[in-house]
Amino acid sequence: MIFSVWLAVFSCAAQAESFFITTLNCYAFFGGGETHRQLGQPETAPEFWTKAQNLVNLWPTNAPLPVALQEIGGEREAVYLGQLAAKRYGHTFQPVFAETKDTFTEQAVGAVLDLNQGWKISGRPGRVPELDKDLSKHLVIHLTNQSSALAVCIVHLKRSLGKYGRLAQQDQSKALKTWADAQLARNPRANVIVLGDFNETKNPGDADAGSAPLVQPSGPLRDSFVLTGGSFRTHASGKAYDRILISAALATGAAGWRFEKVFAHAHSHGKGLEKKLFTDHFPVTAEFVLTTKK
Repeated sequence: MIFSVWLAVFSCAAQAESFFITTLNCYAFFGGGETHRQLGQPETAPEFWTKAQNLVNLWPTNAPLPVALQEIGGEREAVYLGQLAAKRYGHTFQPVFAETKDTFTEQAVGAVLDLNQGWKISGRPGRVPELDKDLSKHLVIHLTNQSSALAVCIVHLKRSLGKYGRLAQQDQSKALKTWADAQLARNPRANVIVLGDFNETKNPGDADAGSAPLVQPSGPLRDSFVLTGGSFRTHASGKAYDRILISAALATGAAGWRFEKVFAHAHSHGKGLEKKLFTDHFPVTAEFVLTTKK
């Protein structure tokens, strides 16, 4: 079952000159009794609410248009994070969630969408046939505003452990390539974003990366880290597991919006006892600026 829960009706906000998109692996954000596995999740109600507030406090100063969420338990977590985001930013947030097919950890992906930035959801968000077989944790959301559209795919890919883990991760990237190719076949100038926890252990731009089938030169998308240059870490371990990948139109500004920059919000709470009430991942945010006024 797919859920899209409203906190309020759409606003009529004017289109902004830029927007931010953020992704965060929330590190086992669900209740203590909701899985038979101990994954480091909160065990009491006070821990749950403390962690929820801590996660929202890690988000950037400017309200992101969507915040992509990984390692949440389900609909409830997306709703609560949306409520806390509304208090922090003074905006209205819509939580969005799709059921997981991960039977091992039972973790899911979701999002909260800022309704005060002039965008709304087009169609029904959720799982899509092209990804359903290979990606147990994914969520596709199509957004529109007064003059443009944006396709967002949130993912949490498998870890590349051993030969078969690496092959499974590559199969997931190939499935994502098929999905992205389909979006661009319908509209070569489509604004497409794939983001989330790729569990990518290779450096950005590495030809042996699990995500290599999805990004240039063999794939249709660009890694925002590669476009920016320099070194990135998105996890307390120093790795860049989390990525934001974008289509050529977003890289060049061909369809109304142009990629401006990407940054990771490093924090010091990702190790030891603090990790349980925070996360060992860092929020990663990309900014896009308006290039065409209509």
